[in-house]
Amino acid sequence: MSSNTPAKYPPKNTVPFLKVLTGVFRFVENPIPIINDALEQYGSTYYTRIVGGRRVIMTVDPDVVQHVLQKNHRNYYKSELQSKSLGRYIGNGLLTSNGTYWLKQRRLIQPGFHKSRMSGLVDIMNLEIRAYCEDLASRIAQESTLDVSHEMMEMTLRVVSKALFSTGISYEKIKELGNNFTELQIQIVREVRQPFLNWWRKLSGKRARTLALADETKQIVRDIIAARKTSTHDFDDLLDMLLKTRYEDDGQSMNDGQVLDEAIILFTAGHETTANALTWMLYLLDANRDVLERLRSECGQLKTGNPGMRDLAGLTYTTHVIRESLRLYPPAWILDRVALDDDLVKDIRINKGDMVGLFVYGTHHNSDLWSDPEKFNPDRFDVQYSKDRHPYAFYPFGGGPRLCIGHHFAMLEMQLALFHLLRYFDFKVVPGHPVALQPLITLRPKYGMRMNIGPIAAN
Repeated sequence: MSSNTPAKYPPKNTVPFLKVLTGVFRFVENPIPIINDALEQYGSTYYTRIVGGRRVIMTVDPDVVQHVLQKNHRNYYKSELQSKSLGRYIGNGLLTSNGTYWLKQRRLIQPGFHKSRMSGLVDIMNLEIRAYCEDLASRIAQESTLDVSHEMMEMTLRVVSKALFSTGISYEKIKELGNNFTELQIQIVREVRQPFLNWWRKLSGKRARTLALADETKQIVRDIIAARKTSTHDFDDLLDMLLKTRYEDDGQSMNDGQVLDEAIILFTAGHETTANALTWMLYLLDANRDVLERLRSECGQLKTGNPGMRDLAGLTYTTHVIRESLRLYPPAWILDRVALDDDLVKDIRINKGDMVGLFVYGTHHNSDLWSDPEKFNPDRFDVQYSKDRHPYAFYPFGGGPRLCIGHHFAMLEMQLALFHLLRYFDFKVVPGHPVALQPLITLRPKYGMRMNIGPIAAN
């Protein structure tokens, strides 16, 4: 908005750069406490700078969030931290692209995630989650104490692999892909939070090794795509959708590189976020046994072992539990955007080139927006309590035109996972096990989540 005069001097709510420098290594380890401290001292929206000089406007104000993600979204792109740092390793797909190319890809792929197409994917989810539960039942007969964060990663890897590829990928390759993406995420976060060391990563060969790992990962998916293109069979999966969909303007399909990029993005986003969300849910349910029993009671009312779309639509309390867990532990704990032009929202001046940090975790824990925000209370999502809530007080899947394309898929998967897991197993955190946040690209439990898993009678 060129009519706005850019801010030339640091506003009062600015974190001194010396304070930024002295806290840089703590920020690398865990940014959340540092951001929370700054919010406490400087208010719900404050200014700071990242090492390298760019000004950052960090906010938990839902009005500002809505302005950036929805009302004036055309003025904001995803930052280079996402489009380049992340894109360097996982490709130029929906998650990492910007502008007209992103819009073209979004319009192309969106129909594949409409609710009308989810029925077939729900069948796949049911089969894979039940198969995982059978495997888990046999394993806990030998060892009942497991790291549930690893377990949920394995389960969601199975689900997204079959939903995306259906056939053509072995269990060994599924695990290899999962391990590779975990290592890539760690390296990407280090590059983003310590950009001043990127010269050393290049010189030491660390970046080259990470790129080689990314190429190895992509080759697995390339081989699956190549095999699929020679097949004469039809497949009701997301890869089939990517290969067969056509652009409206010229009727052409995506080239092999585009299909690869989008498949990698869907695979990455489709298992990591859901696995972390489910891990935190099981942790919260163990700590809140009254909620657990109420949840089991609702799920037990279903007269089927394989819930369909209509069955899942009736699991109202289950949905509240999922949403409340996503509020307390949002997998996408922060989003960022860069201003393409000067802008003004409320009394906050945003200059061209400024980065806006949308602190999802902080908004979800904001006592101005939520009563008793640290309490796990699924009933707060009942319509009678939530109807007057700001639409951007809760945004675990983002918002505006860039709302996560797979959010329906994720919600269905989490409903089915809770239905099947809690029908057969009881999860209890190992006494004394440390629980702490590890905010990488997604919000993980730093020390995993060691739980005692015991069988229960099926309903």
